Amino acid sequence: MAAPLLVLVIGLLCTTAATFQADRAIDAKDAVRFEYAAQQKLDAIRDRVENHRALLRGAAGLFATLPEVSRAQFAAYVARLRIPEVFPGVQGIGFSRRIPAEDLPAALAAARQDLGPDFAIRPPGPRAEYHTILFLEPQDRRNQAAIGYDMFTEPTRRAAMERARDTGRVAASGKVELVQEIDPVKQPGFLIYVPVYEGGDVPDTLEERRSRLLGFVYSPYRATDLFTALFRDDPDSELAFEVYDGDPEPANLLHSQGRRHAGPPSRSATMTVPIFGRPWTVKFYALPAFDRGSGRQLVSVIAIGGLVATLLLAGLAWSQAQATQAAVAAREDFRRLNARLEETVAERTRELEEAQARLLASNERLEAAVRERTAELRESNEEIQRYAYIVSHDLRAPLVNVMGFTSELEAIKGDLLKAGLDEAARARAAAEFDESIAFIKAATTKMDSLIGAILKISREGRRSFRPEPLDMTALVQGLADALRHQADAAGATILIEPLPPIEADRLAVEQVFSNLLDNAVKYLDPARPGVIKVTGRPEGTRIRYEVRDNGRGIPAQDHARVFELFRRSGPQDRPGEGIGLAHVKALVRSLGGRIDLESEPGVGTCFIVMLPKAPSRPLSETL
Repeated sequence: MAAPLLVLVIGLLCTTAATFQADRAIDAKDAVRFEYAAQQKLDAIRDRVENHRALLRGAAGLFATLPEVSRAQFAAYVARLRIPEVFPGVQGIGFSRRIPAEDLPAALAAARQDLGPDFAIRPPGPRAEYHTILFLEPQDRRNQAAIGYDMFTEPTRRAAMERARDTGRVAASGKVELVQEIDPVKQPGFLIYVPVYEGGDVPDTLEERRSRLLGFVYSPYRATDLFTALFRDDPDSELAFEVYDGDPEPANLLHSQGRRHAGPPSRSATMTVPIFGRPWTVKFYALPAFDRGSGRQLVSVIAIGGLVATLLLAGLAWSQAQATQAAVAAREDFRRLNARLEETVAERTRELEEAQARLLASNERLEAAVRERTAELRESNEEIQRYAYIVSHDLRAPLVNVMGFTSELEAIKGDLLKAGLDEAARARAAAEFDESIAFIKAATTKMDSLIGAILKISREGRRSFRPEPLDMTALVQGLADALRHQADAAGATILIEPLPPIEADRLAVEQVFSNLLDNAVKYLDPARPGVIKVTGRPEGTRIRYEVRDNGRGIPAQDHARVFELFRRSGPQDRPGEGIGLAHVKALVRSLGGRIDLESEPGVGTCFIVMLPKAPSRPLSETL
């Protein structure tokens, strides 16, 4: 089947290529023809509107050079321009004068002398300045309806007038409905303004342009009349077009000309042309007359002729295909076998790569866990060494006192036994004896307190942890309520914001925050009202809780020592053994978190407790 298929494929390819080339050539020709026709219409629109610039500037020169222009003078000037014959589609040329509010009575009196006693400015109402239409020629019934209208009161017209005033250039308005539209069927319209300044020239600064403005020479346009007159003598009926003021939306349509296809047109284009500061969008569509002149029927002739010739040649080659069928079938079987083998190899390679990636990820997690556990063990070892040092040092000091004062007692006893002591000597010896006994009792009491603190931590350390979901807002609020009496006595306020929940051992968490709240109340600054605030927010897989107060603060050199056993900061004017924060730190570490502090003397202290949202691994059986 190779020969007939080859002939068929080559024939089809040649037919397709010839058809494609013919279609491409005709399409390129049509594209050039369409673009040329569209550009001609676009140039005609732009040139026609641009030609009116000189018309308006000439009228502006009339008002800039003469001190006063009467209606008769303006009418004679416009009549010489022969607007209907030379500029078809222009509704007329007019002049609107700028009248400050303080000059309104005098301006109205002068206008009524020239225009008649019935002249009035509309719409009525007080405003800072008026821009009423005084002249509009030729004086047909439509233009008469516009005399006296203040165009500055309508936003679209005002925007164009302000742009012309501030720039000193010609400015076109957006789409409006002209006051000349007095018939039931109304056309879209727009206006073009030229500013007129005192002295005739354009002032250099914006302030001068605004203060020296006399008014505007302008032309109103009925869009349908303008474009109908523009293309009245154009025999080209191959393109339809739509003109929009701004974006091509139905509300912005100024004019459409030509009937489009019932379905999508064969060609279309959208072009933009600037008209005195306004972007006009013109959309062009190909009409049936354009398609008929394209010669596209030649493409069908080439396609059908090539297909018939290809089928004839393929039929002739069919007789030569039978001898090669077996070889072609064997080759196809081999190709399929080879493809399956490649797929199998690729699949196995992919599986091996995925297994290797999983192994690498597992190794990385294991190494991270080992590093984390090593750091925890190192910190625990360092803390044990600190505890050993503290215990040996703090327990040895009372023992030294006991031993020393025991020797004192022996000496006093010897003195008491000596004969010949008078009563005063015996009294002194008895006082020294009592003092030594008091020191021994104090030392033993200190030792008992230290041993009791060590036993308390030891008993807490043998407790099992049981994680459970905790409503932290309710938990901390309960602890704050338990401290309410001490807080009220200290004149303090405890504020609990909504706290994120966690899963942890309830008793351990209660001990952590109970110690922190108790310390915050205990070490408030009596010089100002106490405020204690508890907040929390998520940070990755952990929750950051803060217990902040405005108490007396902790010096920077004591930030690390306050977490050591039996160590306290500042004046020792509050009861305690110095084990609370050491116990808190041990609890937080056993919960898988950490504790830090930020503090400044005279400002306050903030304890930061970072706890996991849930245990990442089973908690230790004990602390």
